[in-house]
Amino acid sequence: MAYWKTILKGSIGAVEVWSTSNSWGIVGLAPDVPNQALTDLMATALRTYITTANLPANLRALLSTAGQIDSVRVELRSEAEQVMSVSEALLAAPAVGTGTASKTPQDATVISLRTSTPGARGRGRQYWPALAVTLSSTFQIQNPTPANIVAESKTWLNAIGTQMNNVYISQASALRVALAVRSVTDHVCRDVTSIQVGSVLDTQRRRRDALPESYVSATYP
Repeated sequence: MAYWKTILKGSIGAVEVWSTSNSWGIVGLAPDVPNQALTDLMATALRTYITTANLPANLRALLSTAGQIDSVRVELRSEAEQVMSVSEALLAAPAVGTGTASKTPQDATVISLRTSTPGARGRGRQYWPALAVTLSSTFQIQNPTPANIVAESKTWLNAIGTQMNNVYISQASALRVALAVRSVTDHVCRDVTSIQVGSVLDTQRRRRDALPESYVSATYP
């Protein structure tokens, strides 16, 4: 059965980029049929909703003023993981963060998605830039607190799902979406039942793909 994938794309500083994605199972009968018009509507709805004002305060604080969301991409994917239709929309204005960056573009908070299925197929994660996070002397995330981050992640993901459902409602469709962990192994969307945020930073290595680097060398021995 078809499912949705939403991808937020942003920038860090003048040259670096980042992205984070979520899968959304479709509640109801959704055959593998391309639907470009509906995909465009989904992207437009998210483009309209994703603004600096609507981005939760603690997620903005993690981004810092060096980070921002620039665009949203929506994909309708088939049971076989093929992209059937895609739409990408540039935000009217970037959704920007707050605070001063003190970490590298690779530092990230991990938002773990859990389902009722044990094992790797029932677990998902997304990386959110943590450029302005404050750490304690034992390297634990101190501000924003993990409790605040997980609460606002839940609020944010619920809001994204609501915007997508509103599109279905506007089309007089009985279909709805549910945040899911998608397994490309057995092609199943498993509904998310809990969200977790740990107290230790992780790294997203592929976020350093454009940052210029200079080298200093010394002869040896």
